[in-house]
Amino acid sequence: MEFLSHYALLDLFLIGLSLFLIGMSKGGFPVGAIALPILILVWPAQAQAARAAVGFMLPMLCLMDLVALLFYWRHVQWGRLIYLMPATIVGVVVASFLFVSDESAMIAVSDKVLKILIGLLGVVFVLYFATKKWILQHIHASEPNWLKGNIFGFGAGMTSTLAHAAGPVMQMYLLPQQLEKKKFAGTSCAFFWMLNLIKLLPFSMFGRIQPENLKLGAVLLPIIPLGVALGWWLTHKTEQKHYTFLIYAVLLITSVALIIKAL
Repeated sequence: MEFLSHYALLDLFLIGLSLFLIGMSKGGFPVGAIALPILILVWPAQAQAARAAVGFMLPMLCLMDLVALLFYWRHVQWGRLIYLMPATIVGVVVASFLFVSDESAMIAVSDKVLKILIGLLGVVFVLYFATKKWILQHIHASEPNWLKGNIFGFGAGMTSTLAHAAGPVMQMYLLPQQLEKKKFAGTSCAFFWMLNLIKLLPFSMFGRIQPENLKLGAVLLPIIPLGVALGWWLTHKTEQKHYTFLIYAVLLITSVALIIKAL
């Protein structure tokens, strides 16, 4: 545990809080989008905070996706994901060279720009959920096809590689298909499980998954089930309208703070 001496107690608490929020989101309480902006803002080494934080989260997400998939395996509609995967892989490849590779590479963006992009993505996330009802009213019921699969697959690959933030893209792809609740959850879970496994390759190749961060994640791992339990309890005990505004207000504030800090 000697490596923990490199972190202040406040740093460990805030990094653990980010993982706790991800766990809550897996338990059904939608606070996962707040986790990454907070993690970047509090990451000790700010020179590479965005890349380090995104890389730190990926193995955690892979593990959580696997556990969730075990619960929903029987409900996965694999045929609906076939249309997504080719363009998703292309999106991951393009985004990896832009956002995951080192900033000394010819086409990579700097960590400062990456922070701004992640902050802007958080703002877009808030705008999407503010207008979600209107958007979905104008999207007619439909079955998947290659055109939609290519558009949403590429978008999911790009946004997920940038900031693990492909949730809205996946919703816009699946919701018009009017799946039963468990089939929707299972199909989404399977997609993100595959997507995050695909991302492991470029993240490993470009050195974004560091042994020290894996050790830190292993130490903080017990926090995640606690977050899942609290998320599940809150989802079943509170009305969504009571907490939705607060969640997206916090996301907006942290995203704007991330943009300001990067400028």
